[in-house]
Amino acid sequence: MTSPDLLLILNAAICGGIAIRVLLFRRDGSRHRWWGGWLAYLLIVVAASVPIRTFYGYYVSADWSEVIIKAVFLAALIKTKGNVVQIFKITRSQHGH
Repeated sequence: MTSPDLLLILNAAICGGIAIRVLLFRRDGSRHRWWGGWLAYLLIVVAASVPIRTFYGYYVSADWSEVIIKAVFLAALIKTKGNVVQIFKITRSQHGH
């Protein structure tokens, strides 16, 4: 297996992981935000398309920077249990600064 093939498989696996993690998210009483639902839907569709396109030979190139960025994003999704809104949540200081 050559390095480009390995990168394609790794990229497809990470994107599959992103799609599955977001797809399996459960709110468990957290507040619903309409834009978060649409963002999650878009992310599932786009991320799930990568392994499918890779399998059929339409996704032909991946590089280390792309794979690392996606891996970091997957790690953030795992940390937030698939909550895409939590990734973009801005914490405001309680001291008014």
